Amino acid sequence: MITKVLKFFYLLLSLVIILTSIYIKNNFYDVSFEQLLNSVVKSEGTSFDAVLNGLIFVCVGIIIICILCIFLKRIINKFEYQFYFLIIIKKKKLKKVNIFPFSNFQKRLYCVLFFLTSIVFACYYLGVFEYLSQQSKKTTIFEDYYVDGKTISIEFPEKKRNLIYIFVESLENTNFTIDNGGVQKESYVPNLERYASNYINFSNTNLLGGGISTTGTTWTIAGMIGQTAGIPLKLSIGNQYKGYGEFLPGVYAIGDVFMDNGYKNYLMLGSDASYGGRRDYFTYHGNYEIYDYLWAKETNLIPDDYKEWWGYEDSKLFSYAKDKLTKISKNDEPFNFTILTADTHFTDGYLDKSCPEKFDIKYANAFNCTDILLNDFLKWIIEQDFYDNTTIVISGDHLTMQNNFYEFDDNYVRTVYNAIINSAISTTNNKNRTFATFDMYPTTLAAMGIEIEGNRIGLGTNLFSDKKTLAEELSIKYINKEFEKRSNYYNLHLLGDSYFELAKKLGDDN
Repeated sequence: MITKVLKFFYLLLSLVIILTSIYIKNNFYDVSFEQLLNSVVKSEGTSFDAVLNGLIFVCVGIIIICILCIFLKRIINKFEYQFYFLIIIKKKKLKKVNIFPFSNFQKRLYCVLFFLTSIVFACYYLGVFEYLSQQSKKTTIFEDYYVDGKTISIEFPEKKRNLIYIFVESLENTNFTIDNGGVQKESYVPNLERYASNYINFSNTNLLGGGISTTGTTWTIAGMIGQTAGIPLKLSIGNQYKGYGEFLPGVYAIGDVFMDNGYKNYLMLGSDASYGGRRDYFTYHGNYEIYDYLWAKETNLIPDDYKEWWGYEDSKLFSYAKDKLTKISKNDEPFNFTILTADTHFTDGYLDKSCPEKFDIKYANAFNCTDILLNDFLKWIIEQDFYDNTTIVISGDHLTMQNNFYEFDDNYVRTVYNAIINSAISTTNNKNRTFATFDMYPTTLAAMGIEIEGNRIGLGTNLFSDKKTLAEELSIKYINKEFEKRSNYYNLHLLGDSYFELAKKLGDDN
């Protein structure tokens, strides 16, 4: 009885591993093993709908496979088929070895082999082998190009400007019309397309475009770190499970820059800020005052049992943001107010009840809805007294993860959206640029009239300057390959004490 239970368990687990791997690969666009590791351990990056759809796919797949196996077994038994092969011994004697029907020993052996095969399949399919292979190699890209913000001059103008930085979940330029650099006949985000056209948009083409989301910046917390610290988020299995302690203590992020220069930092988002380590990162780097889903419940803005999408929806987010900005704009200190939306998160997004269903595709309507809500919010900001001394940056956090949502040819380059409104400086060098999303860090500072010694901080380059970006010097392909490798500098200087503690436990000789 125990043997039968074990055999059933091995077979069931094997099918779950294989089908889950297939579901992830076919439904999540360009997902890396690093990202999967972060999603599983840090609980970030997967919506309830995505999990539910995955469970349905796996369960239905198991049922279909079991029905087929039972049907096949009955056919074989009915016609008394036997499958075997012959072993020739000393060119004369033949030994018959049955393949089917199985002996009890064969059943146990095949179950174990199938289980091991499923693990190998998943590791290959999800890029585990490639990840481990790259981790065995070392890169010096950080030693060669990283600029520590603490070691250079960062000069603020006499009258310091405020910053409102809006991360729009999964916003990319593919949503635009074909004439403006997208792939749509009708824009999913016409207002955001208009802002990119009328204000400053840094583009990879002579049309509207954006930056590349490199390795280590392709999910939310990694994308936010890339744009606020100028580096990718590099994970290892050991570090990921042990945690970062003081989150990236060797990094001098934009929140640190502002805090050291008399600013007050704020972060508002409709989900629990603890997802993916966001609370840790923004608390440690700039002591941000955080208004998240938990804050909304604690202050009775929403009932304690309220849960819509990831927490509270974007219509509430922008409403709360208006209230907070009205209050903090009256303070004497300049502010950095960062917002993260959620309604356009895969799978299929969230459609606010106030928004129309303009398109046949739910996800397209979710983007269109965010476009409407954000446009209303931006129009409100422009009407406020604090607007004249405030720079607004709108950026996607990364590319859309939902697979097969967009239709484009192989030559089309997907890029992350950016628009800078009310910049303190102008530029004519914003078209046909090759750059990464981590270049937004120094570019944002420059848009506020802040002068950066050498025009580079972290790995990012000030796009307002004539200095070549790292991508223009080395190519995106090269950068991605280097980011996949192990970096002693990153581990020892940016991860810092948290890595040292782990290294001692593991006996690492780096």
